[in-house]
Amino acid sequence: MVLNKDEHTMEHTNKQATMPSLSFSLDLGMIELEEEYELLNEEIVYDLLVIGAGPAGMSAALFAVRKGLQAGILSKDSGGQIKDTSIIDNYPGIMNISGSELAIRFQEHLNTFRVPMLHGHDVKSISQEDEIFILELDNQKKLRSRTVIISTGSRPRMLGVPGEAKLIHKGISYCSICDGPLFTGKDVAVIGGGDCAVESAIDLARYVSKVTLVHRFDFRAEKILLERLNKLENVEIKLGYVVEEIIGENRVEAARIKNSKSGETEELNVSGIMIEIGYTPNSQHFADLVETNQWGEIVVDENQATSFPGIFAAGDVTSEPVKQIIVAAAAGAKAGLAASKYLNKEK
Repeated sequence: MVLNKDEHTMEHTNKQATMPSLSFSLDLGMIELEEEYELLNEEIVYDLLVIGAGPAGMSAALFAVRKGLQAGILSKDSGGQIKDTSIIDNYPGIMNISGSELAIRFQEHLNTFRVPMLHGHDVKSISQEDEIFILELDNQKKLRSRTVIISTGSRPRMLGVPGEAKLIHKGISYCSICDGPLFTGKDVAVIGGGDCAVESAIDLARYVSKVTLVHRFDFRAEKILLERLNKLENVEIKLGYVVEEIIGENRVEAARIKNSKSGETEELNVSGIMIEIGYTPNSQHFADLVETNQWGEIVVDENQATSFPGIFAAGDVTSEPVKQIIVAAAAGAKAGLAASKYLNKEK
């Protein structure tokens, strides 16, 4: 059972919605899926198979092949969450780049090492036979490896209200750190009441015109954060309110909110809405194999090792508290190197 962690696994008054699938293709001369599968051969026992092709997964594979491992990547798609980010300006050395473009650069780097990748399939289970891991895919195919890195990321929780799905990337963001600067000098709303939401409101207040923080219950954020929040002159707090609808045709224009006690509604005229109600780690297929915490995150040590020897994890699916691209990429590098070290000892 998954318990609450700030907004990470928060229950919603509206039925929880899943993040809509967003099309994304890499025009890099990628091999067709049928040919890709031939690269990931069922007859081969790989040194390492990486599950997930976000920053953590691609970084893990890169460092593994540089250490001489025979490695491959399996993922539903390529890029992970970064492809859903409008502008990235906090990755050192790369300024003002779209998430999809950064994902392409990661992919191009991997292509120089000819790392085999299989897109379009999920890994449904991992088992072990004679010290070899068996990865069963959603198409019943099986691949084998001596080590595994799980880097399946997480998915943002949505409000599930009218107008939300239509206006994603058109004023709606699930990462204020990533997209907040796009709203410099404008009015925005932050939805949520945990540490992430309050920290977002504090950060945004430095460069937007006004922040309206909307939350349906009492705040769960740390006291020191709330004290800082209450000192800000351009922050308005709407406690005891829920979002009923997000309004706009081609861009966010307003949010209709309702007072939970009185039932009265009002409209907030804002240009941006930062939804900070948490993420759900994509660990559901591995929770019976490796240790997870009460929030469903895979528990790892300083070397990204899980509770199961030979299985490592990196990125937003893990218990690492900081969910940022650079942190995920670094964790992937650590995991790739740790897998190499593990194999050296085993051999």
